[in-house]
Amino acid sequence: MIIFESTFPNDYRHKEIGKILDYLVTGKFCQIVCIPGAGKATVLRLLAHNRNLLKFHLKEREGSIRFLYLNLELTDYRDEQIAKFLLFALDEKAPATDDYFVLSKQLTEAVNKLVVQGQTIIFLFDHFDEYQNRIPRSFFQLLRSLKNIAKYKFAAAFATRRDLAEFVDPEILKDFYDFFIGNSLYLKIHDQVATNFLFSQIEKVFAKKLSGTDRKTITTLTGGHIKLTKVLAESVLREGIPLDVETLLATPIVTATLFEIWLALTAHEQLALLKIAQKKPLPDDTVLTTLDRFNLVDQKLNFTIPLLKEFVLSSGPSLVQEKITFNENTKEIIKGPTVLSDLLSPQEYRLLRFLIANQGRIIEREEIVRVVWPDAQVLEGISDEAIDQLVYRLRKKTEDDPNNPKHTQTVKGQGFRFQE
Repeated sequence: MIIFESTFPNDYRHKEIGKILDYLVTGKFCQIVCIPGAGKATVLRLLAHNRNLLKFHLKEREGSIRFLYLNLELTDYRDEQIAKFLLFALDEKAPATDDYFVLSKQLTEAVNKLVVQGQTIIFLFDHFDEYQNRIPRSFFQLLRSLKNIAKYKFAAAFATRRDLAEFVDPEILKDFYDFFIGNSLYLKIHDQVATNFLFSQIEKVFAKKLSGTDRKTITTLTGGHIKLTKVLAESVLREGIPLDVETLLATPIVTATLFEIWLALTAHEQLALLKIAQKKPLPDDTVLTTLDRFNLVDQKLNFTIPLLKEFVLSSGPSLVQEKITFNENTKEIIKGPTVLSDLLSPQEYRLLRFLIANQGRIIEREEIVRVVWPDAQVLEGISDEAIDQLVYRLRKKTEDDPNNPKHTQTVKGQGFRFQE
């Protein structure tokens, strides 16, 4: 069976893939970060399936490196199931047991065997941000054990919508900082080789050619964003849809794609985009660093995806200032259409769920410690500073202006009070 990504050209995202490989083949863990639809999953599948591209970058080293594309959404996140999943990925038959010690021992032996044979093992975890808050601590300990055995011949890449330092609890970040800190690569929205290849593949499927004018207009409107470019090109070839902003924003598949980008942003970032689109002053400019890393705006505060700007102007005002609620059936925390729980660390999720359940009531710091750090041996060991830092991290993800919170408010000398 031919894997689609195996047909991609060798110079596809040349500089970015080269940088990722520089990290991985020298034993460094790596994050591949971008907004939804901009191509991080494609990059992982290229590393796993496009041997010609790997030879182009790695030359003679290509044959000794084994890339394994993994999506842990297919597991139930128990320690033993994750270990079995990784054994299966290595073509190892898992023993008929749920004893995590036995399974992890076999996994470390399997990796050690491959390393002794001269192979480098690289795990590629796709959609990691979407399930990271369900991953047990033992997962990171297992990766550390494999790293200790294999040294420079083992690494992992995490594809994520946001820097994982924003997602994981501080205790995980402190103990496994080398997994997340300093090795993040933010994919640019536009890559000309990727765009040209995408157009050629779509034209081949439809057996039709886009005019040069249509190609240029699509690229201008989408800024080269892969998924949005694909949607517009297919709409033109399938339905002959005109490429004007009003028509496109009335096309459900187009607005759904733009909406997906919007939902990946925090409330603070969403409000900032709206202010930028409206050419109004920002509450503060700290958010600009993140928007720049995501490549959503340039240094002159121009949108890199012009169609996103028009979407924000037309829909943004109705999408901000929404209530925060907890869905008892799905266990999701929601602000309007945004699933906030997807953006939260486990500690942030526990805190916000507790605040929602007790809205209007003053919550003392001792209550927060018991809820957020249920395994803490000594409650006094959790400092006021740790609580304040947690509350501020939560505000950055849930408040339009974290410095002037409307939902999680401080009651001086007493604690915190939540309003939905």
